[in-house]
Amino acid sequence: MDQFGYPARARYRWSFDAMEARRRPLIVANPAEDRPFRALIDSGLMSGIGRPEELETILRARYPLAVVRPRELAGERTPVWYVYREGHWIRSDDGAL
Repeated sequence: MDQFGYPARARYRWSFDAMEARRRPLIVANPAEDRPFRALIDSGLMSGIGRPEELETILRARYPLAVVRPRELAGERTPVWYVYREGHWIRSDDGAL
């Protein structure tokens, strides 16, 4: 037990999970309702990629116009990536599958 009454392993695991969650980007996908596109994004992230360029490369094999842009706001703790299937923002009803 640690000084707070938690088993030492459990506390370590929690802090490791919290660190991993902070590094994982929040994805803003466009179009949001394109399930195959979103599945490919999720698959790329699960493969362990760490940079927007790496995800863009994976996506372009299937979606040649795909673009991944990081949002770079000072002080943000969670990275945010904008992922555009058509290379730019499109209206949701135009991109529905």
